[in-house]
Amino acid sequence: MKRGYFILILVFLISCKKENTPVLAGTKSVLDVFQNTKIGIDSLLISKYKSKDLMLFYKNYNLETVWQSIDHRKIIIQEIANADIEGLNPKDYNIEKLLDYENKINNLSENELVAYDILLTNSLQKYLIHVVKGKLSPRKLYDDWDLKEKDFDVNKILFEAYSNNKITEAINESKPKQEVYLQLKKALQIINLLPEDYFKPMSISSKSKINLNENNALIIPVKKRLMYWNYLTKSDTITKKFDAKTQIALKEFQVNHGLLADGIIGSGTIRALNFYKSERKEQIIANLERWRWFPDDFGTHYTIVNIPDFSILAIKDKDTLINQRVIVGTDKRRSPVLTTKLSYVVFNPTWTVPPTIIKEDLIPAATRSRGYFKRMRIVIYDTKRNKINPYSWKPENAKKYSYVQDPGNNNSLGNMKIIFPNKYSVYLHDTNHKDGFSRNSRSLSSGCTRVERPLELAQYVLNDTIKWNKETIDSVLVTKKPKNVNITDDIKHYQLYWTAWSKKNRLIFRDDIYNMDFELYCKLRN
Repeated sequence: MKRGYFILILVFLISCKKENTPVLAGTKSVLDVFQNTKIGIDSLLISKYKSKDLMLFYKNYNLETVWQSIDHRKIIIQEIANADIEGLNPKDYNIEKLLDYENKINNLSENELVAYDILLTNSLQKYLIHVVKGKLSPRKLYDDWDLKEKDFDVNKILFEAYSNNKITEAINESKPKQEVYLQLKKALQIINLLPEDYFKPMSISSKSKINLNENNALIIPVKKRLMYWNYLTKSDTITKKFDAKTQIALKEFQVNHGLLADGIIGSGTIRALNFYKSERKEQIIANLERWRWFPDDFGTHYTIVNIPDFSILAIKDKDTLINQRVIVGTDKRRSPVLTTKLSYVVFNPTWTVPPTIIKEDLIPAATRSRGYFKRMRIVIYDTKRNKINPYSWKPENAKKYSYVQDPGNNNSLGNMKIIFPNKYSVYLHDTNHKDGFSRNSRSLSSGCTRVERPLELAQYVLNDTIKWNKETIDSVLVTKKPKNVNITDDIKHYQLYWTAWSKKNRLIFRDDIYNMDFELYCKLRN
């Protein structure tokens, strides 16, 4: 399809040269009039598009055509034809109809010239809005995404661009500038250069492993896939032996796909190698859309969780000062996507059991044995904060009570939690289940984010080596009493979801743990 657009654009450029052919003296074509005189537009033609932005645009220009300049039209058409560079689809912006109008412009009637002008404006407005804010709205797609919608006045951009004759500059300035977005555009460029791949997917049992220096028929297709993704050169010999050179390539592949870089061929590595180019390209396009939803400016000081990467970073003045593993929500109890600000730290937190866990975990377990409350060190309270005897507790009245776990090493929140405003009642916290951090895939929680080294993170965000150094924190923890400490620094907090990017011309992917990429891609392509 891209080649087809190239041919149409080539025809378009050739036809542009014809436009300058002199006409016979004393004659004037409709095109001559269009190039030198604005044509009035019936507002009913504009209203058919049902676009407030489109109507405001033409009212600003007295309901007359604006795209007389071939240079302006050329810029707009080429930008729309190259919309796929941004992961968008040129067809969404009427590229074929626009090219058809332009290639026939010498023979268009006045009505057709007006229709062309309106279509060009509408297509450009839609493209700019999509490239800035995204084609889709996360608020309409997801219940657990809380992102502020970007404020973008497309006409303000176009009015300034038109009056200053800076269409190209205005378009480029409008595009997202976040580093990951630029990395994703590079990833799309890299993957587009790869040939189409036709191969039979490989299979290996979940318990099977292939180690260094072993001979196995599966090594041959593994090497071919590593060659395809440019981890091995195509001049390398293909044998059944798992040699050292292949293991080095395999380890790099594993790192770039969020796998345990053990240099052993197992089911996870085979699954990652089995992805087709088309699937990875769809993943990149879905992530480009997400990054159009994300804030343009993260600020100078922030913490950011990439949910599928199971990581949290603390970044200040573009320096990464904290980098920790995290545990995030399961697919059934997903960690929400949000933007907020860190508020305060709680040492020795109590844990009030949230409604979902009450319904799905507590009630079934306590129904089987009232001893559950003692084992979990959970105290039951009625609405007047009176303690309820566990053995008088009845499942049918379960929702009338609140359930609180006292502070201590066995508390589900561990020794600390960090609070930030959000409507999902989630937070960053310690955990009494440290074994989860040794796992490569860490989608294990009930929605909150568990951090690997919580006291290090607490000390960092409090940023007071006198009042809140390690010794002071330890002395508070010994008391087993809750202690709230405000975070005085202005630290924004982001929990985002992205599964693809690039680094040093390498494609980077993570497992789509919530199975969102393909669904989003399908919606983008209608």
